[in-house]
Amino acid sequence: MTVLVTGATGFVGAVLMPELVGRHGAGAVDAFVLPGEAIPESWRDAGVRTFAGDIADGAAVRAAVAGHRVVVHLAGLISYWKGDGERLRRVNEAGVRAVVEACVAADVERLVHVSSVGAVGFRADGSPADETVPFNWPEDIPYMVSKRRGQDIVERAVRERGLRAVILNPASIMGPGDRDPATPHNALYRRIAGRTQIGSFSGGLAIVDVRDLVAVILKAVEGRGRDGESYLVVGANLAYRDVVRRIARAGGRRAFPFPIPAPLLAAAGRFLEWRSRRTGRPPLLTAAYGRLSGWTAYYDNAKSRREFDHAYIDADRTIADGLAYFQEKVKKATGRGSAG
Repeated sequence: MTVLVTGATGFVGAVLMPELVGRHGAGAVDAFVLPGEAIPESWRDAGVRTFAGDIADGAAVRAAVAGHRVVVHLAGLISYWKGDGERLRRVNEAGVRAVVEACVAADVERLVHVSSVGAVGFRADGSPADETVPFNWPEDIPYMVSKRRGQDIVERAVRERGLRAVILNPASIMGPGDRDPATPHNALYRRIAGRTQIGSFSGGLAIVDVRDLVAVILKAVEGRGRDGESYLVVGANLAYRDVVRRIARAGGRRAFPFPIPAPLLAAAGRFLEWRSRRTGRPPLLTAAYGRLSGWTAYYDNAKSRREFDHAYIDADRTIADGLAYFQEKVKKATGRGSAG
């Protein structure tokens, strides 16, 4: 089996690639990366061949996909800043279109498209949504919109062009293996493990351990899951205050996660976005994320548990292992142990 992975230098790719190489051999696993992008040490010396290019460049993607039986499309952009609107469209929509066109042209046996829970609707009452809930995120949250449109491209190609594809919708990804200190969960580890945490968002979210997502991807590569179907890959649904408490407990710290009203955070986000237009630098908080902080968006993993025969890792283990990795690898590498 020959497998091509896009977005292989990110958090999920850093964990997935060694597993793929271990199962299929270095000569059977290739990666599509941005030109000049640093290769994670987890697979840097694993003998993986790399193709360099822009994910929205149809010719570059076609050249990379040709000759592969399976494509795992991980490449994507996560941003809630309106200033990234064009980048979100280019990566999460045009990039998906380029991959789909290349897979159809090469007649690949399977595309594993890694989307997001943000491409699936949520229930206003906070009860867990399943894959059938229609998309209902506000149009002015460009990340969710871009992920939905990208997933639509895949689903349309399955219906109309015979593309063989399975769609995975992971929740917010946590756990060990992410060396980027700027990602949201590493920022949480840095703040909470470095000092007493006061306050939290007022809503709730779904999370998944990166090891669970990788395990499901591997099963999809090997034929699990039905073509054209989407699967919510979710380990747990947690209130934000519970996430704060669990991180603090794992790090031996105290936490007082009283809920900060979402309208207050949205107002702060609007101000920071206004300031970002003058500085050109992304804001620490956006208006969209301020709004989201008060919503409870939970998701049901029954379908993925059943059809992938998968048991998800306990959330406390995910958080404890992620914090341990952060303290051992990220904190030492950056020297940034505390936000204070």
